Amino acid sequence: MESKIIGYRGIANSERVIISGHAFEKHKVRDLHPHHGKRRNLKQTIRRFRAKPLKMTAIDVSINGTKKRVRTNKKGFFTCEIKQAHDKPGWYKYQLYWKRNDKNFESEYYFSDDQETGVISDIDDTLLVSHSTKLIRKMTLLLFRNAHTRKTIPFLKSWYAHIKDLDDDSKVKDFYYVSNSEWNLYDFLIDFFSINELPKGVFFLQNLKKGLRDLVSSGKVHHNHKIKSIEFLLRFYPKKKFILIGDNGQKDMEIYYQIVSKFHNRIKGVMIRKLPYIKNEKRIQSYRQKITDLGVSFLTFH
Repeated sequence: MESKIIGYRGIANSERVIISGHAFEKHKVRDLHPHHGKRRNLKQTIRRFRAKPLKMTAIDVSINGTKKRVRTNKKGFFTCEIKQAHDKPGWYKYQLYWKRNDKNFESEYYFSDDQETGVISDIDDTLLVSHSTKLIRKMTLLLFRNAHTRKTIPFLKSWYAHIKDLDDDSKVKDFYYVSNSEWNLYDFLIDFFSINELPKGVFFLQNLKKGLRDLVSSGKVHHNHKIKSIEFLLRFYPKKKFILIGDNGQKDMEIYYQIVSKFHNRIKGVMIRKLPYIKNEKRIQSYRQKITDLGVSFLTFH
């Protein structure tokens, strides 16, 4: 299998662009097709966690004629900052070049100004039915389903409606998805969001995992990942205000309360999906009180 570079969706503000990605010696994940069955889905999932990163290799990044050379780390990951001016908010292309196979790879990044409200949303059980708190059901979905056969949450219209409620009925365009899923699942998430016509956005996922043993622990909660990603966005867009969206199944309420405590003037509201199989109403009400006491709206949806 030919070596491959995957450039992830990046972000940009008025001063700089930040992009990242992985270089792989072997990456056998095939393109998705609607007719793929359970056996093919299982193979695809295993391939995602057996991809072989290419360590310490040079990659050329190009944005509108501006070039910069970066080097991958021990996990094949690279990141790059480039100064770049933009005329208006929107999606822009960037290119990656790897001398080893003399091939260009293309991806995109999103430039946003500080005027638009941003949405920072969890994915698993907030948008994508994942059963994150139930290991066997979670693994069954991960191993045997694909982006065509996985489901969105039942009342997705509530998700959209509450966002508009918290942003004075305007249409939000800036979406950032901070998830405990790993970069191994990036292609799946891109396909899932496209198939289900979910708002296009930038993903902040956890470090690449390697090996079948790691597959079992996929999506494991790491508080620092979500907190650091959200705080990074707040610093990267110093005047921008955000809406935080999660669910009551793991630690989202605790994490969002920590964020609101530090940046309450930057958060327009917190939205929490109440999972039907999680009964923790007292805990929800406790965080509702804590967050609203700081002057931030707190909404629940199903």
